[in-house]
Amino acid sequence: MFQTSGLGFFAGSAEADAPVIAVTVTAVAFEVPVDAWLRMSLASEGWQIVSARWFPGPNGLFFEATGLRGEGERQQVRRSSVRADGNLIFSVNCLCGRRHWDAAKEIFWTAHVTFELLGSTGTTRMELWAKAAASAPNFSLAHPMSWSAEAAPAEPSGDHVSALHVRLADAKGEVLLAYLQVKASEDSVKTSADLPALSAASATQLRRAGVIPVPGERELSDDDDPRALGVEGWLGGFAGQARMGGAVVSSRFGYLQRDNVTFSLALLNPTPADDSLTSLRALRVFEIARATLRLEA
Repeated sequence: MFQTSGLGFFAGSAEADAPVIAVTVTAVAFEVPVDAWLRMSLASEGWQIVSARWFPGPNGLFFEATGLRGEGERQQVRRSSVRADGNLIFSVNCLCGRRHWDAAKEIFWTAHVTFELLGSTGTTRMELWAKAAASAPNFSLAHPMSWSAEAAPAEPSGDHVSALHVRLADAKGEVLLAYLQVKASEDSVKTSADLPALSAASATQLRRAGVIPVPGERELSDDDDPRALGVEGWLGGFAGQARMGGAVVSSRFGYLQRDNVTFSLALLNPTPADDSLTSLRALRVFEIARATLRLEA
């Protein structure tokens, strides 16, 4: 999806399947989640991921995934870690034949943990961000500059509901590639949130717009959505698919509560199989909007 360049290559020996460590850098033009990017990159190269998680290292957080490829004596093991600095993704890629794994795994882990980028920019933002706001209830959020946002018209019923439409269009601005709606509903007092009821309301709203949810929606786990743990008032979310026109698209919903305001996030984008880059950009805009969501006076 992006251009990757090698920075350093270290080999244990010239023997076939000997341990090697390759450090690479990938320049990215848009905001993407580095963990999802690594998972997708490994899967596209035929690796079966057997473990993946974030680790706190002495030089900051990094995401690591371990994968297997091949069978029997030809089976290979790969352990890759990624971290972002500005619009660059730095990867430490460790690879060896399965028979060398036990002897090399501690060396590999040392490489991942001790990786240090000299002259870091100190930011993980891959794009400039813009701020968008809606009124009654008043709230704001940030989104990458490559996306556009506008406030939805006020509800004719006078209900205390406001919303933002966040859209990603093609280069000509003619084709909608992905869409995120963030809606705020205000009650006179704080109420207990009913996650199934919120999900059902989102499904009803989709059907009114001609988007039909596909059965099989699943609740998001910590592995599916690791950054949700740091979001104030997060209630939970769901991922699935929906039919829109003649196409099947990916869907993601999330809900959080601040004071007496309940926020609903609804995301529609191409499936990874149809458009891997757009699906990654959509996932990231969901995360950014949720992380920067603020109630305004």
